[in-house]
Amino acid sequence: MRRYDRGYAEMKRIIESGELGAPLMIHACHRNVSQGPGFKTEMGITNVAIHELDICRWLLGDEYKSAQVLKVRQSSLSNKGYDNPQIVLLETQNGCRIDVEVQVADGYGYDIQCQVVCEKGTINLPDPYAVVKRANATRSFPILTDWKDRFIEAYDIEMTEWVKSVENGKLTGPSSWDGYVACVAGDALNNSRGKGVFLPVETIEKPELYR
Repeated sequence: MRRYDRGYAEMKRIIESGELGAPLMIHACHRNVSQGPGFKTEMGITNVAIHELDICRWLLGDEYKSAQVLKVRQSSLSNKGYDNPQIVLLETQNGCRIDVEVQVADGYGYDIQCQVVCEKGTINLPDPYAVVKRANATRSFPILTDWKDRFIEAYDIEMTEWVKSVENGKLTGPSSWDGYVACVAGDALNNSRGKGVFLPVETIEKPELYR
């Protein structure tokens, strides 16, 4: 779904234009307010960071080579038996490096950030539109707390594009292969926990259907 967000789409366009040179690194974060009962450490990867695993690969047009997840100093809001925060580290086949801060209980809002560092500049994902209020000697704007509000337009665009592709008899957008690769990367990350080393991201040979 994030591939249909206007901010990410513009980032992709700039990268592919080559105007800033080759992409070198991505710094990203995925922060949620809280989690419900039954949430586990591994779900920080498979249910949360899985979105970054897909979108970073899409932005770079590159494949993952290795992955590692790190446990850092834990937040006082992490009182339900799961790691929070976690740091996701990835290396691509072309040598790009990606780091993703994953917070599943930040206590303040749903906050998605992404910066691509290129040879000649950087590209930042814009924050959602919000009116800035000035009053009582403060300058403030609201921060969203629900993922559905943050990406509601992207969901609408995704559905519209799917309907158009059906009408045209040619499906577009992310494939099952894209989902598979994200899951393989997620497994490598979870398997790396506590080992202190990068693990390879190894997929099966890509079927002809997806080439």
